[in-house]
Amino acid sequence: MLERIGRLGLLAGGLSLAACAEAPLAPTDTPPGPPITFDSAPQPLYAVPSSGVTYVADGQQHEYAFVASFDIVVRASPENHVGISVSSDSVVVQQLLSVPVDGPGGGVDRELYRFESREDGVRVEPGGEIARAFDVWYTLPSGGPEALISVTLDFVDDNDVSFSLVHQVRVEP
Repeated sequence: MLERIGRLGLLAGGLSLAACAEAPLAPTDTPPGPPITFDSAPQPLYAVPSSGVTYVADGQQHEYAFVASFDIVVRASPENHVGISVSSDSVVVQQLLSVPVDGPGGGVDRELYRFESREDGVRVEPGGEIARAFDVWYTLPSGGPEALISVTLDFVDDNDVSFSLVHQVRVEP
């Protein structure tokens, strides 16, 4: 009796293995790529001394120390199947150095900045691209130009789905 049960178990196990070997494995779903990708130019990015653009601090008018100008190219994945529009943009500038550079510092206790953006369009079709140009004027507590500029772009697609993505651009010393 024991021998018979053992043979039946072996037969069932063999059939089970044969069924597994013949049945194709279910394909694994690969997650879709990002709906939008970014590139920025120029790389590396350097700031130049600013002239003529001002801010008010402690009741006095001052010129921003630096300006960085760059383009962000926004590309839509061809797999999106819907168009995407840029609804707004914003910029945050962060100092990368924690100590002042040689010479006088920026004379401020926090990052001060202003930006302007220009675009060649606000709508990106699947597989298409647009460029947005940014000019960012800033003064940092360190007095130096090295900064991290975070650009947030807000999007809405043709299905009224809204989302935001951040692209970071480093300004070299």
